[in-house]
Amino acid sequence: MFAIATLYSCSNSDDDTTVPTNPDEKYLNGFFITNEGNFTKANASVSHLSADYANLTNDIFKTANGKDLGDVAQSMVVTDTYAFVIVNNSNTIEVVNKKTFKTVHTITEGLNSPRYATISNNKLYVTSLFDASVSVYNAETFAFIKAIPLNFTSEKIVAANNYVYAANGFYSKGKLVEVIDPKTDTNTIDITFENAINGITTIGEFAYVLETNDAAGKISRLSGTSALGSVAVAQTGSTNFTADGNSLYYTAGTGVYKLNNSLASGGSKLFDVAKGEDFSVLYGFNVINGVVFTSDAKGFTDKSAITLYKEDGTKIKELTGGIATNGFYKF
Repeated sequence: MFAIATLYSCSNSDDDTTVPTNPDEKYLNGFFITNEGNFTKANASVSHLSADYANLTNDIFKTANGKDLGDVAQSMVVTDTYAFVIVNNSNTIEVVNKKTFKTVHTITEGLNSPRYATISNNKLYVTSLFDASVSVYNAETFAFIKAIPLNFTSEKIVAANNYVYAANGFYSKGKLVEVIDPKTDTNTIDITFENAINGITTIGEFAYVLETNDAAGKISRLSGTSALGSVAVAQTGSTNFTADGNSLYYTAGTGVYKLNNSLASGGSKLFDVAKGEDFSVLYGFNVINGVVFTSDAKGFTDKSAITLYKEDGTKIKELTGGIATNGFYKF
């Protein structure tokens, strides 16, 4: 699991006074939350949190569709019209109308344990746990287009400045970002890093890569097919890399850290979350509009504890999610 380190496109206001014209359109603003579930138990789910953080509604996919989502909700991509829910062990991508959360299509072709996705040039690009390739789909018709060969399997994938960047698998300590040209859907070049890549995200036309080793870490900026500079970070085991506005955020241990996208310095710690089981704390992480979203998966034996913070560490809200909450996404 990796929480999603990148924010996807959105266009709707967070104004809670919006009145739906269709009674089925229950989700007009706020945030979606993916709950991974227990592996092989088919208890993955999606929750919705209102824009004012007051109301959390769990299991919205089952409510809308009358069936379970499947086995391991790995990640999600949200566009102006759809939410693409990547269901890893079920080997499906559920495409839903994001206002109703009703399924409009289920993608099954060309998948082999899908992990993460991004959209560029009106196409959906999906990584695989087992295949050294990226599967490409039309983002409107959902038709399978092709598989783009890679040198290694990849995890997180992002799009910026007319390129798609597939970061080699974090679980395998991959050190490459494989750059795809979405105009031709070819793997154009590989950018090599010194250490294992633990995160990738975007701000504007740039992609940013977090790499780490046993002693420290580094964040680099990518433009096109080149790396344009980097800054060292002192924390080992840095992960959960994301962006909000012009700032970059990552975690290390129980700490949340922030730095400017200029990479003038390695940043500083904002606060620590409460301690818990090492593999459960900060299982889910994102920063949206200056609010830090976190989850504690509670050892995968209980429903997750979701906590929202201000950047000074003040708690905004504490909520109970589904099993293994792993991602937060703006509507």
